[in-house]
Amino acid sequence: MSQTISYFELGASLYTPCTHPRLGQIMKQGISAARSLVFCTEDAVNADELEDALRNLSQSLASLEPRGRFRRFVRPRNVEVLRRILTMKGVEKLDGFVLPKADSQTLPAYRALLNTTTTPFVVMPTLETAEVLDQSALAGLRNQLDRFSRQTLCLRIGGNDLLNLMGLKRLPGLTAYDTPLRTVIEQLVIGFRPHGYELSAPVFDFIDDRSTLINEVNHDISYGLLAKTAIHPVQLAVIEQQYALYTERHIEQARAVLSDDAKGVFRLNGQMMERTCHANWAIRTLALADQLTHADTICTG
Repeated sequence: MSQTISYFELGASLYTPCTHPRLGQIMKQGISAARSLVFCTEDAVNADELEDALRNLSQSLASLEPRGRFRRFVRPRNVEVLRRILTMKGVEKLDGFVLPKADSQTLPAYRALLNTTTTPFVVMPTLETAEVLDQSALAGLRNQLDRFSRQTLCLRIGGNDLLNLMGLKRLPGLTAYDTPLRTVIEQLVIGFRPHGYELSAPVFDFIDDRSTLINEVNHDISYGLLAKTAIHPVQLAVIEQQYALYTERHIEQARAVLSDDAKGVFRLNGQMMERTCHANWAIRTLALADQLTHADTICTG
């Protein structure tokens, strides 16, 4: 199965519950500034609302048109709900699925089910179970994910679920990096990035705190997390603006590192740059910049 979607296309992924009264319209038209949308039947939907959510999703998919300027994903509640979604008319027009509670117990069932389809869906497993908090278990989890690797667009970090396992919630004015999530994020970056897996940053669940969101996105970027979950449309432009500022500030360095005539070591913008050591960073930075430029062209063209 070929990978036709770039991680750097995701940007700020806006989550919308499948109970939303305008679900079909959002699926068709998108949301301003959103480069990817995730339609949720899991935590955003109460158990007694599930049938209504799936009915709403089915009706929306049936009238769905081929995608335009944004990517569309669905987060099923579990394997059985995914099985039902895969039978819905129009499901092939989705780009893929966000797989909740992904661990060594659930991934084999997700993989077996998706292997029965002929549509080349991509997946984004969400790391949000107790297994993620056990550093000794990460190698086994990665082994399960490796069997999914051709389909895996990125791994999403389920911040609120992980905090819930610790009996915690985010407090006002604090970024994820001011909580125990920092250690978890560090372990996941170390455990998965060297093996070629991209990671998406966790949700920031304060809608009106722009300054702390900006601070958190800049921390995300410093950890190489160049996609992020958004829970409200007002967060989209803030997140995307930080990505744009980051690439503007560093694109000259990235291009210089990858230049054919780059020296082994050189100074640029007050920093020592090394052609060998900074090559992977430069490639990823330019990939993000290219996607931001492409998105702007589509939106303004």
